[in-house]
Amino acid sequence: MPNPFNLSQILQSMLLNCLLVIALPLAFAGILTLINRSTKRRLAHWWDYSQLLIGGLGTVIHELSHAVACLIFQHQIIDMQLLKLNLRDNPDHSLGHVNHRYHPGRLWPTIGNLWIGIAPIFGCSAAIFGLTWLLARPTFATWMTFAEHPTWQLNAIGPLFSQLWTTQPGALLLWLILTSMIAIGGYDLSAADFKGTIPGIIATVIAVCLVTGLFSFVPTVNTTTWLIGVLTPMAIILTIAVSLSGVCWLIIAGIFALLERTTYHARH
Repeated sequence: MPNPFNLSQILQSMLLNCLLVIALPLAFAGILTLINRSTKRRLAHWWDYSQLLIGGLGTVIHELSHAVACLIFQHQIIDMQLLKLNLRDNPDHSLGHVNHRYHPGRLWPTIGNLWIGIAPIFGCSAAIFGLTWLLARPTFATWMTFAEHPTWQLNAIGPLFSQLWTTQPGALLLWLILTSMIAIGGYDLSAADFKGTIPGIIATVIAVCLVTGLFSFVPTVNTTTWLIGVLTPMAIILTIAVSLSGVCWLIIAGIFALLERTTYHARH
C-alpha cells in the first residue's frame, strides 16, 4: 500500500492507472482494428454482403455500445443506424453509425468522448463475457476466480484458455462461431471513433489522476489493485478476441490465396 505522503509512489500509481484505464483498451483496439479491418476488406472484395453475414452481429453490438455510452455521458444522439443493409449505396463503406453531439466545456461529456469512441471494446467484451457465462460456465467461473486473485504465472494463466476445450462440443462450437462474429464485426473501430477519443483522453487523465490522488489518502483502498481486478476479465476476453481474429484472418487469407492460385493456373 503506497504511503499517502510518498509523492513518488502516488505519481507512479497515477501513471499506472492511466495506462490501465486508457492505454490498455486503446492498444487492444488498435490491434483488433488492424486485423479485422483487413479481414472485412478481403471479404468485401469477394462479396460485399459477406461482411454482414460474418460481422453483422458484431456491428450491431458495436453501434449499441456507442449509443449506450452516449446516454451515460450525456451526449445527444442525432442519428443512429445499427446495421446498413444497403451496402451498394454506402459512400463511406461503414456497416453502421451513431452520430452524436455534446456541449463543450462540461467535464463529464468531455470525458465521454474517449469512452464513447472505445465503447465497442467494452460492449463486445461484455457480450462475449455473457456468452461464456451462458455456454461455458466452468470457464466463466475460472475467469472470475482469477480476477479476484490474479497471479501472473503460466500455471495460473494457462487454465484461463485451456478450460474452454472442456466445454460440451456443441456449446463450444456455438461459442466459437458467435465470438468470432462479434470479434470480426464489433472490435473494428473507425477513424472517426479514434479521432473522437482525443478530447476525452486529456479529461480522463485528469480525472484518473485526481481519483488516484484522493484515494491514496485512504489506507484501505488501492486503486491500482482494484483496477487490475476489474480489467482482468476484459483483458482475458480481448486476448481471446485477438487470437480468434488472427485465426479467422489466416483462414480467410489462405482461402483467397488458394482461390487466386487456382484461378491463375486455370487461365494459364
